[in-house]
Amino acid sequence: MNKRNKISTLVFSIYILLAFYVFGAGMVTSLVTYRTWKWVGPSEFPKFHQTDNANIIPVFVIFFFLSFIPQILLLWFRPAAIPKWMIWLALLLNLTMLLSSISIQIPIQMELDKRFSMELIEQLISTDLTFRVIPMILLAITNFIMLYKAVKNSNSMIQP
Repeated sequence: MNKRNKISTLVFSIYILLAFYVFGAGMVTSLVTYRTWKWVGPSEFPKFHQTDNANIIPVFVIFFFLSFIPQILLLWFRPAAIPKWMIWLALLLNLTMLLSSISIQIPIQMELDKRFSMELIEQLISTDLTFRVIPMILLAITNFIMLYKAVKNSNSMIQP
C-alpha cells in the first residue's frame, strides 16, 4: 500500500467514525430530545433548555464540525472505489444541515432559551425533520454506500 492509499484509508476511516457518531447523536436529539421538551413545565423550561443546549455542544456540535475536516479532505484523499460525486453529495447534505441550523433552528433555540413555547417547539421539530433529519438519513445512506464500496474493493484485493 503506497503512502497516498494509507492517507486515503486513514482520512476515510476518521470520516466514517465521526459521521456515524454524529448521525447517532443527531437522531437522538431530533427524534427523542426535542419531543420530550413538551413535558417540561413552562417555569422550569428556560433553565432546562439552557442546560440542555450547554450539554449538546461538547457531545454533538463539536463532533459535527470536526466531521467536515476529513469530509473535505476526501475530495483529494479518498479510496479509489468511491467516486468524487459521492463526496460532493455528502458534503452538500452536511451543508444543508449546517445552513438549516444557522438560519432556522438556532434562532428558534435562542427564543426557547428565554421562554417555553409549544408553538416554537412544534416549529423546531417540523423544520428539524425537513431540513436536518431527512438530510441526515440521506447522508447516512450515502456514507454506508461509500463504506460498502471501499470494503468491497479492499476484499477484491485480498489474496487467497
